[in-house]
Amino acid sequence: MAVSKARPVVMDNGNLILDWMFDRVHKWSEVNTTIKTIPGVMDTGLFINMTERVYFGMQDGSVNMREKPF
Repeated sequence: MAVSKARPVVMDNGNLILDWMFDRVHKWSEVNTTIKTIPGVMDTGLFINMTERVYFGMQDGSVNMREKPF
């Protein structure tokens, strides 16, 4: 659910966006493949093997950066 909205975020074409908080670090390529095999799932935002650097926005407003290897 979107924090400041009364319902889930809906894309222009009617698809829903699901935000998910994972409880621990996983084998992300396996998670990505598993999620994408669920019927109805269009894609994930995991960006496996697509970047050299990632930025994480933290709850306190700070930003953490990690470089490959993640």
